[in-house]
Amino acid sequence: MPHVRTEYDARPAPWRVGLPVNEVTSLPPVASGAFYTGETFWTAAGVAGTVLVGFLAMWTAFRSTHPKRRLNYTVSHQPLVQQVTYGSLEIRWNGALLTDPHVVRLVLTNPGRWDIPSEAFDRGDPFQVDLGVPCLEVLRTEAGPGAARAPQTEVCGSLLRIGPGLIGRGTTITYLLLVDTAPAYDCRHSLVDVKVQQVSMPAPRRITRQPLTRTP
Repeated sequence: MPHVRTEYDARPAPWRVGLPVNEVTSLPPVASGAFYTGETFWTAAGVAGTVLVGFLAMWTAFRSTHPKRRLNYTVSHQPLVQQVTYGSLEIRWNGALLTDPHVVRLVLTNPGRWDIPSEAFDRGDPFQVDLGVPCLEVLRTEAGPGAARAPQTEVCGSLLRIGPGLIGRGTTITYLLLVDTAPAYDCRHSLVDVKVQQVSMPAPRRITRQPLTRTP
């Protein structure tokens, strides 16, 4: 009987030590190279890029048709006459004696990058401020900068109605109103796609005076 020579595989795992070579099952070859060199990776990357570009295009179209508009407003008031030291002072409006006249200051500001068009006033309803007391007169209306114009206004009892009308970007509109007693404020609007916010009136700047010194 011929002598059969059996060879054993002494290599480490994952091959089992001690088995004949002809019984060892070879593992499938592992792909070499970085993962980003494979065709599957670049196919997936192309799909993701297409989806991202489509999303950005949809977002850009949405922002162009629904731009973010903003309108800030402040309302404040102060007595027409701060203090009478001597004697008496009478203030009349169209012949009627005023008992406690106040000046109301209303400021509208468009700080955004987009104009607020007339169409933003839903159904043409104006921006209105209810003062709680009769508004006697609009003393002054200012708009700036440059050639900016204020929307039309209407006074109806205690209501000041503003618009509809264009409020351009960067535009500030100031209204001075005359009332005969300290007012209260209730602002209402029907603006569409416009963020309306009440902001505080900036504090007046204090002027620091240097103490007087005696000149020798």
